Amino acid sequence: MAAVLASIQYFPQIYTTLRLRCVGSLSIPMMCFQTPGGLVWAASLAARVGKEGWSTWGVFFLTACLQGVLLVMALYFEYFGPKMEHRHGEDQAGKIVRRGYEHEDEGGREYVERENGHPSEETPLLQSP
Repeated sequence: MAAVLASIQYFPQIYTTLRLRCVGSLSIPMMCFQTPGGLVWAASLAARVGKEGWSTWGVFFLTACLQGVLLVMALYFEYFGPKMEHRHGEDQAGKIVRRGYEHEDEGGREYVERENGHPSEETPLLQSP
């Protein structure tokens, strides 16, 4: 049951990161420490309780693997992926984009949608008319 609940915790984040092709608010440095730490913790438990205790250390191993998948995706999208230009503040046409907005005017901000047409974490919840 713990493994199922742990998986439910990670699958929406993995799906969202894959769909948006963007790291968003995920902390890559935190995951760089936490992922190997989870694997070491699972190995430590496995060494103490053996194969019979698989239900104890298996959950930690599973969550570390799922977080590792998330970490690999985050590293790829942030540093090696095809959308590196978004990291530097420019869109495909070379216009400067600041926090998801094309420009600001007296009437409010005009939002620039991502290439896939879906809102991101930077999409304002309340759009000005």
